[in-house]
Amino acid sequence: MPAYACHVRKIATIGTVLAVVLAVAVIPAASAQRQSAEPPAACAGLVTQLADTLKKVVEPLAATPPAPDKAAVPLGDVLRLLVAMTAAKCLPTPPMTGAAEVRFHGPELCLSHDLAMFAGAFSVLSKLVPGAVPPDPGKLRAEVQTWLKVLNEALKNCSLPVPEGGMPTMPDPARSS
Repeated sequence: MPAYACHVRKIATIGTVLAVVLAVAVIPAASAQRQSAEPPAACAGLVTQLADTLKKVVEPLAATPPAPDKAAVPLGDVLRLLVAMTAAKCLPTPPMTGAAEVRFHGPELCLSHDLAMFAGAFSVLSKLVPGAVPPDPGKLRAEVQTWLKVLNEALKNCSLPVPEGGMPTMPDPARSS
C-alpha cells in the first residue's frame, strides 16, 4: 500500500501543478481577448498615414483628365499600409487555416470590411497597373468612391480612429468643372 499512496501523492502534485500552469496560461489569454475593445496605440498613426496616402491616390484620379498611371504607386503603398495595420492588430487577420481570430466588438463585420478593403484596392490597382486596358474615367471614379466608402465603414466597424480632417473622398466631377 505505501507504493499506492506514493502514486496518489504524485498524481495529486502533478494535478496541482497542471492546474496552476493552466490557470497562468489560459486565464490571462482569455481576459486579454475580452480587453481588446480598444485598438493598439499604433493604429492612429497608421490610419493617418493611410488617409495621407489615399489622398495621393485620389488626386490624380480626380484630375481632368485623370492620370491613372500616377495613382498606381500610391495605391501599392495603401496595400502596404493595410498589411501593416493587420500586422499591428489594428485589423483582423484573414482566416488562413482555422477560425477567424476575434478582434474588437464587431469581429465578423470588421473582418468582412477588412477583406473588402483589400479586394477594392486590388480591383482598382488592376485597372491602373502598366499594361492594363485604360479604364473608363467615370467607371473608375465610381469604383474608387465605392471603395473609399468601404474604407470609412471599416474604420467605424473595426473601432479605428478617424484621422483629423477625415478620410479622403472622391470629388464630384460635376463640381470640379
